[in-house]
Amino acid sequence: HEIVSTAGNPEKLKFAVKYGADTLYFGGNEFNLRTQAGNFSFDDLIESIRYCSENSVKTVFLMNSFLHEDDLSAALDFISAIKDLNFYAIMVSDPGMLYMLKESGIEAEFHLSTQMNTLNHLSVKFWRDAGFKRIVLGREVTPDEIKKIKDNCDAEIEVFVHGALCIAYSGRCLLSRYLSGRDANRGDCSQPCRWKFSLLEEKRPGNFMDIIEHGRNTEILSSKDLCLIERIEDYIEAGVDAFKIEGRMKSLYYVANTTRIYKHAVEKSGTDDFKKYLPFWIKELDLINHRPYTHDLFNEFNNMAFSGVPYVKKALFLGYKYGHCGENNIADVKLYNPVYINDKIDSIFPIVNDKILDKSFTVKNIFDKDGNKTDMGRPGETVRIEFDGPVADNAIFRKKLKNKDQQKPGNLIC
Repeated sequence: HEIVSTAGNPEKLKFAVKYGADTLYFGGNEFNLRTQAGNFSFDDLIESIRYCSENSVKTVFLMNSFLHEDDLSAALDFISAIKDLNFYAIMVSDPGMLYMLKESGIEAEFHLSTQMNTLNHLSVKFWRDAGFKRIVLGREVTPDEIKKIKDNCDAEIEVFVHGALCIAYSGRCLLSRYLSGRDANRGDCSQPCRWKFSLLEEKRPGNFMDIIEHGRNTEILSSKDLCLIERIEDYIEAGVDAFKIEGRMKSLYYVANTTRIYKHAVEKSGTDDFKKYLPFWIKELDLINHRPYTHDLFNEFNNMAFSGVPYVKKALFLGYKYGHCGENNIADVKLYNPVYINDKIDSIFPIVNDKILDKSFTVKNIFDKDGNKTDMGRPGETVRIEFDGPVADNAIFRKKLKNKDQQKPGNLIC
């Protein structure tokens, strides 16, 4: 069972590979559904395909935006530019895009995006006959339905296992275009479902009243985040071939940690060790930034007993070990958030042969790029840090937030 992980840029891609991804999906500068992600230049694509190939990881290139008539010419030009790159598969939503890709002679599998909200085996057969080898089912499909689909067709089935959910059916939403002019179906969603809304009475202009849900603000459209870690065995039993992690806009730490946790969970599925490691997996998934989790798309509000979806932030991603250093206790660290002398920080590592290598450190000294001691490493810098113990390669650093700094969840499942 594959773990299909996300890569918003080449840096995240490499850590997803190091942390256990079997397949990586990513997009170029056009025609994918995340125009705000870092995405990949042409040179990035060549290097990323090479890196994945060397590490036996498959690559899925995203061309899953919906095309208007005026987009067709540009899409043809883009297809011509990338068609000789050695992608394992192309992810498509629009049948017109599929038609152009086939006409180009591109040598890659075709995978159908969840945006086409495929929910039953007859739809799967239709798309299989159209040329798709793998179908990413709509998030609305249940394990029982997946089993019936697998019993009645031979297509590979992929489902989302973790990440943001959308208020719209299978993610096809018009709110963003209506409220901000940015079309979600062309990759430019402004996420208005996450905005704060107030109530205005018609005869009292300018008198905005809060719609009270919880103390922080109002999110009457915002959904919880998907987390299937506790139910992954049910989905495997149903016949799922691949589990997909959402999050091209998320941090490198998010990508790496979700990838290693779900990879480990799939490996332990069906064994006595699954229950043994489950508390560890749940704890780790709670230490990435997220909204309250749900594993039940259709009952996530407990029969409408809605409690709001405040953002949960229990750890701060600091950075990662950069390259190799000669001294065991010293590491070059690329920083995304500030680090101070005497900070107590944690590191996570890939899980290999069931070995959990995560450990805690104290920052003893910090040196800037000129070798001078400093009290603080700043975001965007690569600094040399002396720790109170040796730091292995591929370390990612985080700092647990104190209670007063946390944004606490309501009804947290994972």
